[in-house]
Amino acid sequence: MKLTIVIALLSAGILFNILLPAGNAAVFAEVASASYCPDCPAMNEMLFDLYTSHEYNFYYVTMVGDKNEFAYDRIKNDYNFYWYPTIFLDGGYRVFLDTSRDALEKAIEESMARERPNIDMEVEATWIQCPCQHGLDIEVDIRNNGRGNYNGMLRVYIAEINSRWDDYSGNQYHFAFLEFAHIENISMAPAEYKKVYITWDPEDHFLDIILGSFDNLAVFAVLFNTTAHTQYANPPDKNAFNAYYVDAIDMDMSDNIPPSVSIVSPRDGYLYFLDREIMKIGKTVIIGRKTVKVNAWDEDGIEKVEIYVDGIPKKTLTNEDTWIWKDMGNHALLVKAYDKRDNNAIDIVNAFIMAA
Repeated sequence: MKLTIVIALLSAGILFNILLPAGNAAVFAEVASASYCPDCPAMNEMLFDLYTSHEYNFYYVTMVGDKNEFAYDRIKNDYNFYWYPTIFLDGGYRVFLDTSRDALEKAIEESMARERPNIDMEVEATWIQCPCQHGLDIEVDIRNNGRGNYNGMLRVYIAEINSRWDDYSGNQYHFAFLEFAHIENISMAPAEYKKVYITWDPEDHFLDIILGSFDNLAVFAVLFNTTAHTQYANPPDKNAFNAYYVDAIDMDMSDNIPPSVSIVSPRDGYLYFLDREIMKIGKTVIIGRKTVKVNAWDEDGIEKVEIYVDGIPKKTLTNEDTWIWKDMGNHALLVKAYDKRDNNAIDIVNAFIMAA
């Protein structure tokens, strides 16, 4: 028996038209980042805050270059990137190496106002689970509403909303790119309508993505113009690359997204002495009592966060509560966050602790 689960419950449905006023067009960012980069957490936090504020019609994917070969290939070979972190806005229309929110917001507003071909595009993703297949069936609908022929390149991105990877501060990345489900040249006559059918099978590279984790996936369909513009990954004039500006974007994801949770302190692989982080040593070692710090988020709100040591419940956190860890020996510290719909997520740190 075939089980079909539709996750097309939240869709941007953006109409791109050169006559639309500023503020109606969606903007797309690709962010070069690395888990070892000390400057990346500030960028990670700024982008997620900007996205969740809903101030702009703004989407982004995080290219975690040191963890994902597909992400590194994109930022290195297509964008000739120079530095972590770097934001490539709308295919390179603007490039940022700093964390200035004011400058980024200004660039988003400029990109929203720029002229684009009159293209309408929507994406819908359906999870298929049966004995012969599991994964996403993706349908992209494109219509050329313009008077002339259109040529572009369609890229379909698969991303984890709450990433398996943490940034340098121990917080989860968001919208972390996994791989391209599809890349295709698109040519359309005036008023032509086209459907693109795609099947993405996680078994090719991500065996751990199963039925229970599909709510944590986002699918981005992005249509790039084929006209090349010379831009620089190291502004103003170094690391040149061919920028292909974004003409249309749509995104599909579940409305039942699990919460995000991270053990911010103690971090995996660090030495702590008297509640102070000393240095990275490859294993988590704690000397003295340790204040456990947890970062949890959900768009509908966090109900509670539970703390366990070796599977034994120790404390339930609400609001700004904290917990002081006292123990001896090797132990597994686990935190479990629940949202208002009782969805949950966990994070784990294994540590050797000496604190009576």
